[in-house]
Amino acid sequence: MKKFNYSIDDDIAFQEKYQITPTELFVLKIILLLQEDTQDEEYLKRFLQISDNKECFRDTLQSLQNKGLILKSYKIPNKGETFNPYDIAINKVLIKNMHKASFDLGQELMEVYPRYGMINGGMVPLHGVSKRFGSREDFYRFYSKIINWNPETHNKIIELIKWEQANNIGFLNMTVLSFVIDHRWEALQDIKDGKLSNVTFNTIESL
Repeated sequence: MKKFNYSIDDDIAFQEKYQITPTELFVLKIILLLQEDTQDEEYLKRFLQISDNKECFRDTLQSLQNKGLILKSYKIPNKGETFNPYDIAINKVLIKNMHKASFDLGQELMEVYPRYGMINGGMVPLHGVSKRFGSREDFYRFYSKIINWNPETHNKIIELIKWEQANNIGFLNMTVLSFVIDHRWEALQDIKDGKLSNVTFNTIESL
């Protein structure tokens, strides 16, 4: 069962991206966890046992619906009506983004990006990120933020890398870190579109 793996940095970034409060983000997490695994129902029960949370819970759901994170198709129960958290319809884009924030984007990028490349006439590893980050996980979060947690952008990048490798373009003679920081997928898209057809990339010698 997939679980969310957040850092404080991820939380703040999601609040910035969706303009939600810490309480709204926390409620979303609880609902999503519960809908994936009924054993997590205890989290919601404990949350609602806190009087302030119970009083504002309906208002929180209403605010999330107004912001488009809970679908309009879900009818928020009135006071006294039965509440079933499994009926709450969450925006599917948000669900994808929250899953992807658990390092999936960066992990998939690393899986498809070439491990080695020819730079300055020698074979060198291209997966190194330690010059800037303390761990790969930190790099994964950085990559996700760079592309704004957008699965469509990520999928486009992955397909471009696969296209480059399948056609032996010779463009990816740079570390994955440089590829991300410099948004090199944009140049790769230009190559695929034929905008740089007269340039030879096998001579690129960039770390």
